[in-house]
Amino acid sequence: MTRVKFELPADDLGRAVAFYRDVFGWSAQKLPFEYVLVDTDGETVDPADSDGGISPRTEFVQGPVLIIDVPSIDDVARKVVAAGGVLLNAKERVGEFGFSQYIKDSEGSVLCLWESVQG
Repeated sequence: MTRVKFELPADDLGRAVAFYRDVFGWSAQKLPFEYVLVDTDGETVDPADSDGGISPRTEFVQGPVLIIDVPSIDDVARKVVAAGGVLLNAKERVGEFGFSQYIKDSEGSVLCLWESVQG
């Protein structure tokens, strides 16, 4: 079974955090790089169990993106290609938290694969 989270793009992370806090009551935690974890229940953010994140708008993240937690990005990336999807970037290390890789599914939707660092 996989877990699905979300990523929202922002041109101004602080402004976006204020918006989601003020409108929906979400809590946020800035990471040591340009990324903010959010919890939609308003409780203190647990980095290992957040609901999603807000990232700077990038080439791949132009609209909301689903983040799919997988046991092995390498294994899933092979399946993506075999099923008609496209790998948009190489697997990247994300701090001490894990690895990510953006893909397009067979219909052109951008998704992010996430592999947690086993600790």
